[in-house]
Parts: sequence; structure tokens; C-alpha cells
Amino acid sequence: MPRLQPHRDSLRNTPIAGVLLTNADIDHALGLLHLRQQEIPLVVYATDETRTALAWIDRVLSRFCGIEWRKINADFQPLSSSLAFRAIELPKSVAFQCRDNPSGATALFALSVGELADELRNAVHTSELILFDGTFWSDGELGTVRLGARAAREMNHLPISDGSLDLLRQSPARRKIYSHINNTNPILMPGTRERARVEQAGIEIASDGLEIVI
Repeated sequence: MPRLQPHRDSLRNTPIAGVLLTNADIDHALGLLHLRQQEIPLVVYATDETRTALAWIDRVLSRFCGIEWRKINADFQPLSSSLAFRAIELPKSVAFQCRDNPSGATALFALSVGELADELRNAVHTSELILFDGTFWSDGELGTVRLGARAAREMNHLPISDGSLDLLRQSPARRKIYSHINNTNPILMPGTRERARVEQAGIEIASDGLEIVI
């Protein structure tokens, strides 16, 4: 996206103003290393537990731009003059609800969900846009391709089939999108029964290059 490309007035910069980390999973945090070549510290919002678990990234980036860690809380706090966010703490992770101040529209980002806490349920029903954990279709999905693999819930991912599908179906959100989808998940394949169930529930499936306007 052109808006995320470095500005022409400097060789070491990024227009990315900050990063919201849901947890310390390597696939959630490794992208921080790609932002190392900027001139000022990278602003990262995360829990204390996530910061502690990512001490190794902190050490690596200290030789480059460094990280300016910022705390998160359950109340809306400003990201910019027009955007605010709040954290919804979950077991082993965090979801974020963002608010566009001029319009009041809200977006929920819940990409590592192990169970449905009441506060998360409320956010699902009060957000105009939802990006939700679509990692696995079923709890034993990985076990069908790798002997001894952990179940979805053991990996802090609520399955779609008997976990999040009904919740999102009932949400009044204008757009509901499954993201963070594992390559074993049959919803990735057009024409599958599982994908049809998701689409019939009014839920989209994220794809590369997706842009969202709220």
C-alpha cells in the first residue's frame, strides 16, 4: 500500500505510527524486526506479559531504532487526534476495539481468541467491523495432518464450527471477517461445505490486499 511506504524525505522512516500486539506469538511479533531501520523508536502497545516474553526482540531492536513500549488499558486511549483504542484482556491474549472519533464507528480486532469472555461478546455486538480469529475450523484439525498435534483450544484458538460461528452470525456488525486462517482450514477453499456455512452466516474470509473503510 502506498500509504505505508517510507516517505521520500528520508531513507529511514515509516508512516506506521504504532503497533498493537495481541500477544507474544512469533507470527504476531516478528514483523517488528522489519521496521528496525527507522530513525526514531518504534511505538508498541502491549501487556507487561507480552513485553516480558518479547525481551529478545527488545534486545535486537535496541541496536537499531529501539522500542518505546506503551501500556494498554480497558478504557479508550488516543492513538491519534482522530483514532482511539481500548484493550479487551483475554486468557493468554488481548483483543483491541478501535474507534474513529469523528464518526464514532468502532472496529474489533480479535485474532487470538481461546474463549468467549463477556466483554468480548459485548464488543462483538457493538462494533461496526469485526476481524475475528479464524485460525481453525475444528478443534482437532491439526491432528488430521500431523500425529500428536495440539488441539485448537490448546493453542488458544477457538474453532469456528462450534465456537465463534454462531456468535458472529448473530452480530449486527456491517462487516464480519475471519482472519489469521491456518492453511489447514477448509474455509480457504472455494466450494467447500465449511466455506459455504461461513458465507451463509454473512461472514467474509480475509485475503491478501484487503482494505477496509469504516
